[in-house]
Parts: sequence; structure tokens; C-alpha cells
Amino acid sequence: MIKVMLINPPQTYFSQSAGFSVYFPLSLLSVATVIKDICKVKIFDCLVTDFEVKKIKDFTLFGTPIEKIKSAIEDFNPDITGISIPFSAQLENAVIVSRICKEINPEMTVVFGGPHASVGYESLLKEDLCDFCVVGEGEKTFFELVKKTNSKSSLKGIEGLASKGGDNICYKPRKFIEDLDELPLPAYELINVEDYLKSPYLYINRSRIHKNSISIITSRGCPYNCVFCSIRLHMGQKFRYHSPEYVIQHLKFLIERYGITNFHFEDDNISFNRVRFEQILDEIIDKELKIRWDTPNGVRADTLNFDLLKKIKRSGCKELTIAIESGNQHVLDYIIKKKTSLDKMLKVVKYCKELRIKISAFYVIGFPGETIKDMKETINLALKLFKLYDAIPCLYVATPLYGTELYNICIEKDIIKENVTGKDFSTATQIYGEPMICTEDFSKDDIKNLLHCYKGGYKKEIIIYYIKHPFHALEIVRNKPALIKRFLKLLLR
Repeated sequence: MIKVMLINPPQTYFSQSAGFSVYFPLSLLSVATVIKDICKVKIFDCLVTDFEVKKIKDFTLFGTPIEKIKSAIEDFNPDITGISIPFSAQLENAVIVSRICKEINPEMTVVFGGPHASVGYESLLKEDLCDFCVVGEGEKTFFELVKKTNSKSSLKGIEGLASKGGDNICYKPRKFIEDLDELPLPAYELINVEDYLKSPYLYINRSRIHKNSISIITSRGCPYNCVFCSIRLHMGQKFRYHSPEYVIQHLKFLIERYGITNFHFEDDNISFNRVRFEQILDEIIDKELKIRWDTPNGVRADTLNFDLLKKIKRSGCKELTIAIESGNQHVLDYIIKKKTSLDKMLKVVKYCKELRIKISAFYVIGFPGETIKDMKETINLALKLFKLYDAIPCLYVATPLYGTELYNICIEKDIIKENVTGKDFSTATQIYGEPMICTEDFSKDDIKNLLHCYKGGYKKEIIIYYIKHPFHALEIVRNKPALIKRFLKLLLR
């Protein structure tokens, strides 16, 4: 029986990057659970194991030191090492771990997986940064890789597994899993759950209910076509989901086994199938699970209504994050291609205020085709909804992630260079991000000036907000000292 090590590498954050958080490695746990009976598998998470924080020049490295990563790989001596690349900004750390593997044993099979590997597998393989890339969902592909390695069978032709054959890249797509209930619960027994729950960084910059919490994903796929989003490249466009029964079983398992009561539903479209979503909410209420939950990844506001929001509140929701994106309907329809009604989204914001549901809203500016006037409308709307309805704004600058329609547009129009670095992505994909895009309608300095004006308005409104909600302010001071420091840093920029 072969040995497999699944690694979540360290993470690099530049001075302008969004704050670091520890999270449960859901993708590794999901892959591990389907292979644990056919190999000896070990999960090595550099975000909790021998964890250190090291400042180096203009960036900070969070995670296991290199020498300890090397020792862990040497001690386990895996036949296959799977390395997760959750974000393009973190590619360099995955490459470092890959090189360590090959230094220890040139015959070790190194596999990259995750969102970046799914869209960037050609360049990763051409540059010999790994042996294989898992494209899309990893469970069935990795299972077949391990099974064939065990039996010493040829690895050629495995669907979903990209490889290099001479000067060519060999890849045959795998169909996405139709029935997600086929998958066992994630292999939580392969990690020390307490290491995560005790981490001071646990979802610290991701949620207001970060303590004693865990992320959970109940569905996959996105049927929409927003130009900046890469999720459908990794998980497909067809919406697929766990049954309400499976979801409740999963929640009860985590409550009863580990005493976890706070949950972050990270689905991209948890409310897309309204009947299913309501069934989950009904079960949470009827079975009196008494959980608290939020949606830090955001939901589409146009899938919500007043009655559904009442049920959402009753089930323990502590914050909804909605994706408004723009304050201009033309931009939503023809530039972002979100295909939603701004008026409907504004009604949902008002309903949340009425029902006393805490709410945050995503906004994005700086798309090719947008004008400065369009962007000002978005900024004005963000501040207006914050002032009138306590909808905390999260304003981002459009970032052309690999493989997205936005990326292709920017390449075709020669707006960005093709060799975008990890630092470029790291400093762009954040609140008040560093602009990567400029067009004949606006420059990067125009974007920075707009951000400066927005920050001025935000400073005023956030002070008023905390005066209106003193208990929320006290909660943050008590539970999130790191977030307070980051908040003050943003305000003083």
C-alpha cells in the first residue's frame, strides 16, 4: 500500500494584502476521505503545524518553516504528494514545496490541485513545476491516480489528470460528480481539529463568528457568467448539491463530535435552489440545532425574499454577505454580466434592516468598459446603503484572475501583461486593492483617487455605525485585536 501526503503550503501576504486567516483544509479533507482505504494518507497543513510568522522584506510568511516541511516529508517518505494551490497568489509557496519533494526523492510523484491548477495546468506542467495537475474536482481523479499507482498500472488516460507528454500537454476532462451525496463526510479524523479551533487566526478576517467555527460547502457549480469569477472553471456551471439530509447529518456530526456551533457556508450559490435551501433551514429550526452561521463567500440577493429572510434569521444566521457588485444597472448587465436587478437587491437590503439581520455587501470597480461616472455611482451606493441600512461595504478593485473572461479581455486588449506575478494578485485581490487595469476611460491613478474618496466617506460612516452599535464595537475589541489593527491601518492609509 503506497503512502500519500496531502499538503496545504504556507501563505505569503504582502503589506497591501488582505489579512491572513487559518481555515480548515476542506479540499484536502474531501480528497483524503475517498483514498484513505486504499493507501496510507497523511494531511500536513502548514497553517497549523509548527506554525510561525516570519517577516521578510515587504511580505510576511505564515506557516511551517521550510526546514520543518522538509523534515516532515522525509519522515513520512510519501510515494505521492498532493499540493493544494487555493489561490493564484500562493503559487510560489506550492512550487517551493514541490521542489523540496523532488530534492528528497526525484522519483516522488508531485501533484498540484485546487483552483489555480485547474486553470493554469498547462504552464505549470510546461515549466516542470510538478508531475501532474488535477483539473476540477479532485476526489475521483485522485482516487484513480492512487489506485493505479498501487497496482503499478499506467497513469495515462486518467480523466481529469493533466500531464506532460514530450512537448505536449495531455488532458482529458472528467465529468463533474452529479450526486454529491456519493462522497463520504470529509476525513476530519486525519487532522487535529483542536489545532484549528485553538488558532488565534481561525477565520479571523473572514467572519464575525470566527471562534469555535468551521467552513462547510453544501453545493458546487455556478450557472452564472460574471466576467471576473473563476469558480465555474474549477467547479463547472451546473449547480450540484448535497441533499438536505446529508447537510443536516454533516452539521450534527460536527456539533456532536467536536462541539462546533458556528458555521460558515462557503457555497457560491447556497440559495440557488430555493426549495432545497428552505428544507435545510427548516431542518435546522425543527431539530433545534441552535447553530450560528454566515455566508462569507456571498449569496445572490435576487434569490432572497422577505419570507425566506425571516426563516434565515430564525435558523441562526448572524450575517449575510450579498454580492451587489455595482450601483449601475448597465454595468451589471453588460460589463459584469451578472444579469440581476439592482432594484431587487436594494429591496433585500431593506428587508435585512427591517428583520435586524446583519449584512455586508461586495462591490467591484475598475472593469474595462466602465467609466469614472459608473464607478462613482457604485461608491455612492455603497456608502448610502451603509448609512441607511447598516450594509457594511466591501469594495474591491476588479482583478483579472487566470482563465476568467475578464482575464481574456485584458490580454486581448493588451491591458495587462501575461506573466502576472503572485504579488500582483496578492495586492490586487483585497479591499482597496492595487489596480491592475487601466483603459482609455480611466487610469490606475483614477482608481486610486476614487478609493481615496471612498475611504474618506467610509471613515465617517464606520464611526457612526459603531456609535449606533456599541455592543458590536465592544465585541470586535474583545475578540478581534488583529482586525482592529488592520482596520486602523486601512483608515490611516
